[in-house]
Amino acid sequence: MLVWLAVTAAFTLFGLMAGLHVTYEHLIASARMDRLDVNARFPFANARGPLLPIALRERIAQIPGVLAVGSYYWLWGHYQNPRQTARVIAVDRHMHAAWSELPLTATQWDLLFATPTGVFVSRQAATRLGLAAGDTFPLITAAGLRADGGATWQFHVLGIVRDDPRIGAFILGNYGYLDESRPLRDRGYVMGFRVAVGHAAQAAGVSLAIDRQFANSSTPTLTIPDRTNMIYAVNSGFSLAQHVWSIAGAGLFMILLLTANGIAQAVRERTPEFAVLETLGYPHTRLMALVFAEAVIPCLAGAVVGTCLANLLTAVPMSFLPRDFSGIPQPSVSTDVLAWSVGCALLLAVVSATAPMLRLRQISVTDALAGR
Repeated sequence: MLVWLAVTAAFTLFGLMAGLHVTYEHLIASARMDRLDVNARFPFANARGPLLPIALRERIAQIPGVLAVGSYYWLWGHYQNPRQTARVIAVDRHMHAAWSELPLTATQWDLLFATPTGVFVSRQAATRLGLAAGDTFPLITAAGLRADGGATWQFHVLGIVRDDPRIGAFILGNYGYLDESRPLRDRGYVMGFRVAVGHAAQAAGVSLAIDRQFANSSTPTLTIPDRTNMIYAVNSGFSLAQHVWSIAGAGLFMILLLTANGIAQAVRERTPEFAVLETLGYPHTRLMALVFAEAVIPCLAGAVVGTCLANLLTAVPMSFLPRDFSGIPQPSVSTDVLAWSVGCALLLAVVSATAPMLRLRQISVTDALAGR
């Protein structure tokens, strides 16, 4: 029982670390190299912060290799109560081509731009906020963002769509409505651009050309391919993505020592019993199978239970963070993680039982029965 509890704890840690690794790999795989993010290079060097003039879009679109350029603006606020935060990603009509991988049909894109106050809500966001198609969605923001002095933006839910594999939950709105509702001094500015290039091989060259275009302007840019940006985000600072296997391996190594010692001690204490079984006609192979079963049953049971516990525990850290916080991805404990756990459990059982099984092959019945 103690071995099983220890193995369960070890594989709970292993499941969490393997789940994080799978999540990081999924984030990188879902990011595209032929999509570029253009933002302000020095977001705190001017009074407007991270905003860029929307007029830059036309100049970016003329750079060779660029297929489409879409503008976006993030509108943060809360819905119903201050603790229920929400973000509307307001985009212009060019985003249909620049972010074509979003789970919206051509008809839904047309409906979005034909309805100034309309928004499309992904399933996860709709579930969290309790929204359905046709609902009114009033978003309360900080004062001063609207020209009329109000703090409430009235949106209408046009439909519920799938979550995006890269950004997860989202609420997509119309930039035209947002821009026309802002004070005159704030109109014509966006938080960034999303650029679609013809081929992934052109991404680095086009990024450099965009930044050179505005290097000496009052709004220099920082352009980076989406996948490169995701890789930097995963590996920057203390890279948990690079250390997950080390942490998981350390846990398995400690449990290997515990399991191997427990099985070896159990075999030593029951040497006379094994000698009696051999006297009664049990072959060495059957005795070795009994020892292996003693190792594999707690290891497999601990792996399955530990992985299931890891799946339940993935939601615990996220419950202490803001609902829309996306800086730390939630581990994804999938069937692949379970398969890895079962495979490691079998390997752990084999290694733990090898020495005791070899000892049984060399057992002396006479000495064992005599207590020597």
